[in-house]
Amino acid sequence: MTTFCRRCDNDEDFAKVSLFALANKRELHLSFGTLDMVSLLCAYMTQGHLLYIADADNRVIGILAYYHGTPEEEFKNKEIAFADIAICDKAYRGTRLFLKGLHYMVEQIIEAHPEVRELRFIALSENTYLCKLYSKFSNASYTRDGELGEETVYCVKIHHLRTTLNSFYKV
Repeated sequence: MTTFCRRCDNDEDFAKVSLFALANKRELHLSFGTLDMVSLLCAYMTQGHLLYIADADNRVIGILAYYHGTPEEEFKNKEIAFADIAICDKAYRGTRLFLKGLHYMVEQIIEAHPEVRELRFIALSENTYLCKLYSKFSNASYTRDGELGEETVYCVKIHHLRTTLNSFYKV
């Protein structure tokens, strides 16, 4: 299957990503509503960065989002990139697409924000699938109270993660 990754950089991209996010909002959490997703999308469009994965027909099949800095520190800690959204269409979900999206995001962060040294991921602590997945390439650092319950924050040195991901893409 042919897929490609892109950064949202125009209104058409933002519209496609927004429609996908709204249609798949329950993938973040069953209680996640339309207003929750609209609020999150607005925050990423104004303060963060939205990336997407599309198929050969240019249909969005996954989205990723990150902040340069953390919202808690009002984005002043520029040595950190903070990712808390990753949604993939169930029909395409799998290791290969996950690695492709993660690799693309890491490369985009390093290129656009060379001062970033650490990448942080967040997962609801009750989401054992995500916690297990994130622990394969990062370390659980701390927990915090989130709007939907306890969240675990995972941290990894971005250049270490890049090296690991590049080993999957050797020519």
